[in-house]
Amino acid sequence: MIQLQNISKEYKSKKGVVKAVDGINLSVKRGQIHGVIGYSGAGKSTLIRCVNLLERPTAGRVLIDNVDITTLPLHELRQTRQKIGMIFQHFNLLKTATVYNNIAVPLKLLGYNDAEVKSRVAKYAEIVGLTEKLDSYPNQLSGGQKQRVAIARALAQEPEILLSDEATSALDPETTEAILALLLKINRELGITILLITHEMNVIQKICDEVSVLESGKVVEFGTAIELFAKPQHPTTRKFLNTISQRNLSPSLIEQLNVSGSVIRLTFLGESTGKPLLAEVSKIYDVQPNILTANIIELKNGIVGNIVVHLHGESQLVQKALTYFTENGVAVEELGGASNE
Repeated sequence: MIQLQNISKEYKSKKGVVKAVDGINLSVKRGQIHGVIGYSGAGKSTLIRCVNLLERPTAGRVLIDNVDITTLPLHELRQTRQKIGMIFQHFNLLKTATVYNNIAVPLKLLGYNDAEVKSRVAKYAEIVGLTEKLDSYPNQLSGGQKQRVAIARALAQEPEILLSDEATSALDPETTEAILALLLKINRELGITILLITHEMNVIQKICDEVSVLESGKVVEFGTAIELFAKPQHPTTRKFLNTISQRNLSPSLIEQLNVSGSVIRLTFLGESTGKPLLAEVSKIYDVQPNILTANIIELKNGIVGNIVVHLHGESQLVQKALTYFTENGVAVEELGGASNE
C-alpha cells in the first residue's frame, strides 16, 4: 500500500545541511496500522509528511499502490492526495465554523454537491460519536471532541490511507485511550490503512501491527509489535519499553533485595503466558524462584509477559530449569547481578 524507498530529506541552515531523514525504507501493508516511534528530533514528522508530499523528499521514491507519486504531475498528485487523509496533534479546526462546517468545508472545496456533503458529514459524525455536536463550535468542545472532528473531516473524503501526526500527544490518558479505540475501529470497520507517528509506547502497544523505531533520521529497528515488545534489540527500543514496564533493575535495587548470583528475565509469548511454568520448575528441579518484577502487556495481536526472577538452587539444576523454560516457548535472558541496558 505504502512503500518508502531510500527516502532522504535535507534542509539547508546557516550551519550547513541538516539531514532530517536519512535513507529510510519502509513498507506498510494494506489494512495495517503501522507505527513509527522516536524521540523528538528523530525525523518522525518529516517522514510522515513525505508520504503525501507535504514535504518533498530530497531523494528516494514514495509509492502508493505501486505508483511513484514523486513523479506525478500536479493534477494527478492532487487526485492521489484525496486517497490520503491526515490528522494532526493540534486539530487545525476553523474556530469560527461549526462542527458541521469543519467537516464539510473540504468536501465543498472538492466540488461535492450539498446532498452528498450532508450525507457524508452525517455518516462520519456518527462514526466518531459527534452527531449531537454538529452545531457546536470548537471552543465549546473538549480536546478529545476536537480530535474527533479532525478525524471525521479526514474520513469524509473517504481515503484509503490515514496519516496520524502525533494525534494523541495533546490529550490526557483517558481521552488518548478513547481516540486509540476509535482509530482501531476505523481500521477494522472501514479497512483504512493507518500510518501513525508517536513518541508514546502505549500508542504502539494498543493498536499497531508493525513498528519502525527512528533515531537520527534512520530506522534502527523494525518488526511486529509482539517482536519488539518481546525481544527489543536496539537501546532506543528498550528505553521506550521502560516507559511502560520496568524491564531494568538497578544495582541499588538488587542490593536492597539482597540478591546474589544471576538474575533472569523470562519473556512469555502466546500459549506460554497461560502455563504455570514457575511452579512447575520449582517442583521438577528443586529450585525456588524469587520474583523481582513482573508485568503482562496486552498488544493488539497478542500478549507479552515479562518476569525478572532470581532462581535459588544448585547451579546445575538452575541451568536445567532455564532449558525447561526455553523448551516451553519462554525466551530466557541472563541479566547478571542487575540489568545494565
